[in-house]
Amino acid sequence: MTLPRCALVLALLFARSAWSQQYHYPFQNPALPTEARIDNILSLMTLDEKISALSTTPDVPRLGIHGSGHIEGLHGVAYGGPGGWEGRGLQPLPTTQFPQSVGLGETWDPDLLEKAAAVEGYEARYIFQSEERYATNRRGQRHRREGIVIRSPNADLARDPRWGRSEESYGEDPYLTGTMTVAFVKGLQGNDPKYWLTASLMKHFLANSNEDGRDGSSSNFEARLLREYYSVPFRMGVMEGGARAYMTAYNAYNGVPMTVQPILKK
Repeated sequence: MTLPRCALVLALLFARSAWSQQYHYPFQNPALPTEARIDNILSLMTLDEKISALSTTPDVPRLGIHGSGHIEGLHGVAYGGPGGWEGRGLQPLPTTQFPQSVGLGETWDPDLLEKAAAVEGYEARYIFQSEERYATNRRGQRHRREGIVIRSPNADLARDPRWGRSEESYGEDPYLTGTMTVAFVKGLQGNDPKYWLTASLMKHFLANSNEDGRDGSSSNFEARLLREYYSVPFRMGVMEGGARAYMTAYNAYNGVPMTVQPILKK
């Protein structure tokens, strides 16, 4: 860099006085476009860090990045309880619980559903940013337990009551389920024009409502049924609700596992 160019750069940096002192890396500057910040992070990460970030907790400690884990939240933030999801011996963290999803769907009231999801989003965000995100087990070991990526709503269609996750769905009708999905997504993510309250991760894309072998079977149907039935709630959740994440189903679709289904790119 020539001396005049260097002096110009220094002048610009001093003119934006806090920039050079406040941010060590460009991605830390919230004024930069999101894509530019992401590109900078990726350019700084090692291969091992990129592989590690493929997990559900994308921390990059070397760069000071505290990633968010995934939590359950179909009808309220789930932290602890008899299931011991967060590890045995941890004290459950009380949160507001609402009826199961099938009960929420029976309200036929998307405005009410959005309000319930907003309460859940607020509690998840509060815990994420407070000391309550840590828990100590019986051995005195401290654990992180927080997340603002919430595995909800379940946009699957409960077309058969023998499906073991029927209580997680809003119902069998694609328009009702899609409408409720949109409301829940909006409540979880909030209405701030720039920052989400939490991130809504819809599940399970798609056609997972089969109990017998649903973790390895194939749901086979024609394109019309795909467009007019199974994909409708997910499409509404993305296009109308603003969700930008979803979990692929355990099953295959027309013989191809959902994790590698070409439909994911379309």
